[in-house]
Amino acid sequence: MLSYSQALGVLRERIVPIRKMVRLPLEESMGHALAEPIIAPEPNPRFDNSAVDGYAIGSVEDSTEGMSLEIQGHIAAGGVFREAIRPHSVVRILTGAPVPAGTYGIAMQEDVVLDGNSVILRQSVPNRQFIRRQGSDFQAGEVLAPAGTVVDAGVSAQLAFVGVVRPSVFRQPLVSILTTGDEIVDPSQIPGPSQIRDTNSVMLQMQVLQTCGACPTVIRVADDRELFKETLSRTAGRSDLVIISGGASVGDKDFLDGIMRELGTVHFHGVSIRPGKPILFGQIGSCFVFGLPGNPASAYVCFEIFVREAIRRLAGWLTPEPRWVDCTIGFDHKACGREDFVRIRRDGPRVVEMGQQGSFGINSLATAHGLLMLSATEDRLVGSQERVLWLG
Repeated sequence: MLSYSQALGVLRERIVPIRKMVRLPLEESMGHALAEPIIAPEPNPRFDNSAVDGYAIGSVEDSTEGMSLEIQGHIAAGGVFREAIRPHSVVRILTGAPVPAGTYGIAMQEDVVLDGNSVILRQSVPNRQFIRRQGSDFQAGEVLAPAGTVVDAGVSAQLAFVGVVRPSVFRQPLVSILTTGDEIVDPSQIPGPSQIRDTNSVMLQMQVLQTCGACPTVIRVADDRELFKETLSRTAGRSDLVIISGGASVGDKDFLDGIMRELGTVHFHGVSIRPGKPILFGQIGSCFVFGLPGNPASAYVCFEIFVREAIRRLAGWLTPEPRWVDCTIGFDHKACGREDFVRIRRDGPRVVEMGQQGSFGINSLATAHGLLMLSATEDRLVGSQERVLWLG
């Protein structure tokens, strides 16, 4: 059976980005990966401007504490001051306004005393103080974001600055979710004595939306082999990725492995992890398929450590890999023979495990801060350094 790292290696070898480009309005491009780099056509700032509301001073001789300087004029953001600053004078300047030519420095308005049409400096003004220099953020021709960068609020600011209102981005993957089980009923229904509400389809849909903003198609299928096979074949033909909840284990109604081998290829089935050991990863034509265990905690964890990266790879993200960070654990842990992904929460400088770690547990999914990855073969003690994947 594959380890977690071995299974990830298989996934990363198989999945390649879709790389179909579309142009979207800037406000609709959130969560998409850029198909082209952002290149600055001009510097930022575009011109020297004031960082504060204050007074522009023209020379070092007029910059010392106690100087009384006449107010020569005013300039606000969007304005232009075409004169040179006269000796023993200042120009009233507001934040963002272009500084007059030859400005030595700017005195913040809180650091002067108004005296009629003059100001008295309460402290000396250093050279270039409070002047935002042209190009101090970036220069013309600089690559602001390479292709594959995901559009977020910060990247949208870059796009707006360079005047790109319809960026070229990669198409989001078409994701479908299949849930199986005769015991499953819609969340709006009252379950019978041996039934449960469908938790996984809602949970997985939200996880897909959180990953890239794409809204998946959700289909519920009964535990009928031929119906399941026909539904999976049809769904794979119109999807880039299918996520199946249930049917991946080895029970009498776990049809997925055999059906996948009839319709396509199984890249791996079973990974030495807890929870989520029965996970399956395969392919039908160009569509990738994940079979997740039916227990909600197992499905949730498998999505976070496998499926989320797969979606990001398909979407063309420059850095699709999960970002693990080191942390200090606040509890002892006995190795279970499989790599253990423990739901944890922050507790001061350490992390502690949530109460219910069983694969059926739901409460911890709503309150966990992260997944702690622990060794399959080595016990861990309070204070050891381990890796955490933060959630959200």
